[in-house]
Amino acid sequence: MSSYVHIAAPIFKTSATRGQFDVVLGETRTTLQGLRGMGVDLVVMCEGVEAFAQTLDTAETMDDPGPLLNMYQEEAVALNAHIAASVKIREGDRVYNSQVFVSPEGALLGVYHKCNLTVGEIDLGLSPGEKAVTIETSIGRLGGIICFDLNFRWLLEEYKAQLPDILCFGSMYHGSKMVQGMWAFECRSFLAAGLPVYDGGIVTPHGEVIDPTHRENPCAHAHVNLDRALLHYDFNHMKFQEIRLKYGKEVRLEIPPHFATALLYSESSQRTAADICNEFELELLDDYFDRSLKRNATARGSLSQQRSDMEDK
Repeated sequence: MSSYVHIAAPIFKTSATRGQFDVVLGETRTTLQGLRGMGVDLVVMCEGVEAFAQTLDTAETMDDPGPLLNMYQEEAVALNAHIAASVKIREGDRVYNSQVFVSPEGALLGVYHKCNLTVGEIDLGLSPGEKAVTIETSIGRLGGIICFDLNFRWLLEEYKAQLPDILCFGSMYHGSKMVQGMWAFECRSFLAAGLPVYDGGIVTPHGEVIDPTHRENPCAHAHVNLDRALLHYDFNHMKFQEIRLKYGKEVRLEIPPHFATALLYSESSQRTAADICNEFELELLDDYFDRSLKRNATARGSLSQQRSDMEDK
């Protein structure tokens, strides 16, 4: 069944120098207030908030939120939206560069700690997190990525296993469309990038950017349908016309060039994308890859046996 989420990813701008907490706090509140009345469901904030607002000494805790987390909670309630919030979090004697997930009711749903710090961050005294984190929310499964994380394959592999619906990328650098798109495609998820630079935005599971940020568009917006199925073109494509004829506007197929894949969305309240896949016996992309690997392994073994038999003769 169609499951639309309105994502917003504002560009981070500040007049502050690092450590000017009150300035960044006020600017961040103003940014979030500017989204009121737009019907957003999720806002992804840039890593610049914690970087410019906080020092190790002003890190906050999940059990006893301080002024920055309190502000995020208040604005989440005012927006009636989730916020992937940039903040330094203290746990015991360790301080993390973190992304806290705040619910529309102002609850702190969970936290992701940046796993792959820069050398400079470690020298400042920050501690690295240990694992990928996905949070179950009323709008889907959200996963956190922060800046330098985008360079590390081991974290991507952990997220692939956790099947996020939306990756929330809060960062002080862009990472490139290519790498952002790779993460979205390999995780079969959307990715929303809160950045301090232009050309951010929301990325589809095919790695395509929706509504990129630029000088005239300082906040990316996208309505994305999370009820999706990523298919391979092989063995499925001959059924696409039949699906379109039967369901018309109640189904949407995105078939980009060169990928040999298709995204199937259910636009109906009567059935899910999975229901359509079952009805038409469509094969998911990952299932097709798994089947191909097994067939190749079998064929490889058969070929080896044939060669061995010939050598014995």
